[in-house]
Amino acid sequence: MEKILVAAAYGVFAVFVIRFLAYWLIWRKTVVRLRMTAERVRLGAKALALSVMDVFFFGRLLMVNPALWVGEWVFHVSFLLVVLRHLRFFLNPVPSCIWWVQTPGLIAGYFLPLSLVYVLVVRLLTKRERYASPANVFLLALVLVISSFGVLMQWVFTPDLVNAKLFILGILSFAPVSPPESTLFAIHFSLVLVLIPFLPNHIFFAPVVMMEARKREQTLHLVMHEK
Repeated sequence: MEKILVAAAYGVFAVFVIRFLAYWLIWRKTVVRLRMTAERVRLGAKALALSVMDVFFFGRLLMVNPALWVGEWVFHVSFLLVVLRHLRFFLNPVPSCIWWVQTPGLIAGYFLPLSLVYVLVVRLLTKRERYASPANVFLLALVLVISSFGVLMQWVFTPDLVNAKLFILGILSFAPVSPPESTLFAIHFSLVLVLIPFLPNHIFFAPVVMMEARKREQTLHLVMHEK
């Protein structure tokens, strides 16, 4: 099992890096084309503020579907806090800012599966394919299972956290050691490896994508106004 988990971790990391670089190159080419057609457009204070709203508060989703917005915002904030909490397993020494986020991350760990259930229900009840596409449902269901296992490990089947950290640090330093003797940890870790290749691209490029979207809107407005 140890060799399988380690090999899978390295394989997923390689795929993730290749996928990230490929999408980054595609995004760069797209931005260049957009700038060629919208070079006169500069984001004003209002457009910049709207871009910030889009990125951090999902302003566009709020206008389109307020019910879904509630669940999505809680889900994304909870997910971020949980990820930051887990950084203590990847860093040595652990920065004080990561220790500070441990309690908020723990609380967010309970909100995460609840928000996912809410989001899934709203998406499935919304009669629009883009809200309940198979890819979206699969991704949300996968995160729901992972987060549920995390709650179980917190309260019921707690693995050896020291061994868990040594196992992860061993992978990062290319000196793998045995994982904790916990079936639930092995499943949790394996499902995270399944999740990583399916992470949506907007996680990495959201700020720039939103600003480019606002520039396109300003360009369209400018063209319509000139006509």
